Amino acid sequence: MDEMRTLQDFRADAPAPDRARLAPGHQRLLDEAARPRRLRGRRWLAAVGAATAVAVAAVLVTQAVPPADGPRVKAEYASVPEPGDGQWLYRKTVTRQSTLNFRDDLNPVTEKEPGWKPYAVLEGETWTQYASGKQRRTLSTGRLDSLVTESPWGSPKDVRAKVEKLPSEPPELMRALQGIVTMPKGDPPGPDIGDYHRIWFAFTELENLPPKVRLALFRTLQQIPGVVIRTDPAEDALGRPAVAVHWSDADDQFTKETHRRRELLLDPETYEYRGERTLLLAGGMIDSKVTTKDTLISVSAVVDGGVVDKAGTRP
Repeated sequence: MDEMRTLQDFRADAPAPDRARLAPGHQRLLDEAARPRRLRGRRWLAAVGAATAVAVAAVLVTQAVPPADGPRVKAEYASVPEPGDGQWLYRKTVTRQSTLNFRDDLNPVTEKEPGWKPYAVLEGETWTQYASGKQRRTLSTGRLDSLVTESPWGSPKDVRAKVEKLPSEPPELMRALQGIVTMPKGDPPGPDIGDYHRIWFAFTELENLPPKVRLALFRTLQQIPGVVIRTDPAEDALGRPAVAVHWSDADDQFTKETHRRRELLLDPETYEYRGERTLLLAGGMIDSKVTTKDTLISVSAVVDGGVVDKAGTRP
């Protein structure tokens, strides 16, 4: 589809929209793409399309059973060498972000200026030290930020030690994952959407997930009522094929209020995290007109990753 053309159609140095004319909601999207996410109460729950706090029951699950060979073999028997304690896990992400003006979230408008493009290209880089959990990132200028932070989820080494012990059976896996990924206090979701959020978070935030764990997490997604694993083609920001996963539109309060859906994108062969995608669904408003097809709002892709010896260096 046209909205999913690869990044080669856009200059890497395309200027971001003028911040002075962007609505706060739109600007937050641009800023969040350039910095690590945090799991903070209602904000994070809304970002992943949080539904109501009431437990959801008897909703459709679209099944996408992994084949007996091919992807299953690649995910189940691949191995990932463990980094050294002083090494850093590097990740580079590229995001294609719509330049629609979201002054009114329910009715974004097109503001064309000289050099206007429908999407801006944003890049972000992070480094996380394996044993300590220290984190560094690049600024919008491309320079390494002098600020050193720490991962709120513990070091990748400690997390890996925990996730490697996760059971492979879905019920046992979800009980064990509750001890690794805790949900915010004061805003408890229903049990099913809580399980979904934990797996979403595991894919997007936990560094260096072993292949067997990724496969077990994907199998568990298939068993959660309310989770939709789409069978129609999807692509990340680089145009690579992906499996799109999201919470049921009918039971997602965020989707019902905004006509937007946020999807998790996974590699169809290894179930490795590829990125995320947000769509304005048909029936929403753009330029005061009701849309007749889904419109891409943003799509990201992990374009590079690996283990390096020093923050600021690349594989």
